[in-house]
Amino acid sequence: MESSGELQRLEDKSLDGQFLWELQSGFELSPRESSLIVETACLYYRQSPEAVSGRVNLWVVSLDAGVGKPLAELPKVQVWVTLDAGQEDLDAYRLYGHAGLRRQKVLRITEEIVEQGGVATQADLARLLGTSVRTIKRDISYLRAQGLRVVTRGVYSDIGPSVSHKVIIVEMFLSGFVYTEICRRTRHSAKAVKRYVNTFGRVVALYERGVQEVEEIAHYVGISARLAAEYLELYFQVRSKSGCRGRIEELLERLSSRRSYPGVDKSGMGKGGLGR
Repeated sequence: MESSGELQRLEDKSLDGQFLWELQSGFELSPRESSLIVETACLYYRQSPEAVSGRVNLWVVSLDAGVGKPLAELPKVQVWVTLDAGQEDLDAYRLYGHAGLRRQKVLRITEEIVEQGGVATQADLARLLGTSVRTIKRDISYLRAQGLRVVTRGVYSDIGPSVSHKVIIVEMFLSGFVYTEICRRTRHSAKAVKRYVNTFGRVVALYERGVQEVEEIAHYVGISARLAAEYLELYFQVRSKSGCRGRIEELLERLSSRRSYPGVDKSGMGKGGLGR
């Protein structure tokens, strides 16, 4: 692994690193203020895959494809995946090394593909990540042992769609796990875990303020309708549990204490005045 100094230089040269430098040096903002601005900007401007650094496109088998036919005869769809997530990937690499970073990418890529109506094969993942199918199989086995489902072509054909690992991570948070324990178990960076939790909180905030159409919530928050629906389903399952409800209220209070946050303003209306 690279030394801490080499990793810091990689961070400084990343797109997020350049943005942070401009905010702190050019606008004389504090590191915390600069980080919040970068996180907020990413939520909006990374919704268009063509405009995002670190994303690539490929053709994969459609989710609707049947079984029993050769792959060459199955319908395909074009999808975009995040091969390099910038700071999040650097954090994962620093904490968990090459294997940990690769496993985080396996989770991210497979879910991004499913959200776009496709499903990856293990060979697709091996080609994208520059490794062998055998290594991908080991990574998937490891992730499943941690309770995280990885959806590939073979798995989807057998069991159908599954819950996002983001939902599983949020459920761990609501159940009382601290960030450090969640990171250790899932091999995710703290920044990634906090992003999943905050996104869940924004979904719940919109719902409790009357914005209850899944597509509308997904649009405001900048996530897929599938993930928004899964977050809402988790919310419905745990909202009556005392411990979980307490964590949800703490999360909503923390989000509302900011001056503003994407998707919900202080009046409870969604951006654009469409709150109901």
